Amino acid sequence: MYLKPFYTIFYLSLIILVSGCDSRYQAQNLLDDYVADLNRSQLIRLDSPAILMPISLPTARDRANSLSTFDVSLLEFLSLQQCDVGIVAGRKNSILGRVMADSQRFLYEIDIIRAIESCSIKDKELAQTLEQVAQQKRVELPKAFGNGIFNGAESEAFFSLSNGFLPLTYRTADQQDLINALTQLVQLGKQMQTLPKLDSEQFEQNLKVMMDSEYAGRLLFSLVQIRVYLTAVGQQIQALTADDCGAPMAYLKQQFERHYVKQIQPYMGRISQTAYQVLPLLNQLAELSFLSPKMMVFLTQFDMSAEQSEWRRYQLASQQHARAWSQWFTLCGVGIAPSN
Repeated sequence: MYLKPFYTIFYLSLIILVSGCDSRYQAQNLLDDYVADLNRSQLIRLDSPAILMPISLPTARDRANSLSTFDVSLLEFLSLQQCDVGIVAGRKNSILGRVMADSQRFLYEIDIIRAIESCSIKDKELAQTLEQVAQQKRVELPKAFGNGIFNGAESEAFFSLSNGFLPLTYRTADQQDLINALTQLVQLGKQMQTLPKLDSEQFEQNLKVMMDSEYAGRLLFSLVQIRVYLTAVGQQIQALTADDCGAPMAYLKQQFERHYVKQIQPYMGRISQTAYQVLPLLNQLAELSFLSPKMMVFLTQFDMSAEQSEWRRYQLASQQHARAWSQWFTLCGVGIAPSN
């Protein structure tokens, strides 16, 4: 369909307006404004950095752990016994059981181990076989736990990189439900070898809270983009010398305080405040789980102690950016206004 020039301009303007109002990318505008105003100085030559994508969540196939199953002939024999093992195991071998979600499979694994270990069987050979099954499944519990936490649709939403930045209005209180859910899941992971009787609805609700928060993906995306911008700015400022002090410096100082001190730094502070509560819980879940190599690499990005994690790289970029400005201001003999 042919559009007259007037309408073409109108629709393009509307698209730009909607994009600019998208809360997922308001932080991008904040960073772009910082760079754009610095770039107006004759001392700075800097374009807004391109979007850099972190490592994305591996496919379900690349993060799934395989689990052992019962032999069908053994199930048929157990169904004749006065024991819950056959009944519990039958759930997995039913039509619905064959497409059991990973979260429900974890609950099933706990139930089947408990059923086996509480079942008294006179046949010594059968009892020994079941004991071996239970031991194997105990070994596999961290695999089942890892599948339940990290391999479902909830995990895909939680770690999605398509949701943009954390909002500028972001507050720690916004993630209190997530912190509570992760805390309960960590407690479960620590207790799984005791075979606790679990509330299936509560377990699923905790996973849903993770999914609805979209937190991990938005945090990771935010950390990487902020790091790229701060690194670029820091490198430019680091190259300035005492010869650059004077009128141009006054303008740059004004932009630093206007954009970074009063807007970007408080936003980063809110991000860090919540990350210091959420990431230790997320890393504990990873430690309690048996994970595939690709999933381990992906989750390392959130590791607060790993040197090459995105969290550490973000922290270092923040420090280097602040140090570059501080050293230049000191060189020029000027102070920095504190943030509100």
